[in-house]
Amino acid sequence: MPWSCDPNNIRILIVDDDPMLRKLLRSTLESLEHNRILEVDSGEDALAHFRENRPHLVFLDIEMPGELNGIAVLDALRKSEQPVSIIMITAHSTVQNVRQATAHKVDGFLVKPLNPERIQKALEHFHKSRCG
Repeated sequence: MPWSCDPNNIRILIVDDDPMLRKLLRSTLESLEHNRILEVDSGEDALAHFRENRPHLVFLDIEMPGELNGIAVLDALRKSEQPVSIIMITAHSTVQNVRQATAHKVDGFLVKPLNPERIQKALEHFHKSRCG
């Protein structure tokens, strides 16, 4: 599937257990003309929506409750045959988190607390890497 450079055609999945963070990400993305956005609050739901909706970009929290944290989801996404860009979100940018995520070739990191400017920069990086 070719990458789309039109914001209206880029499917985005937000995976975070914090509803306020999901709201901030969604509102920032929508202000940047992205409107194909799904939100989930667990690793299990992330994998189900990933298979069903085939997003181009995933914002993925590292620390989530449940059996699948962000690193486990990242591992599963990278094992899939579907190309996807992944931006990790973390409140704790520890050396261990960075090493684990880097081993899976993430496309970016956002450290909480987030703000619209940092989200926009991460999105610009995604567009430059995919659309030139």
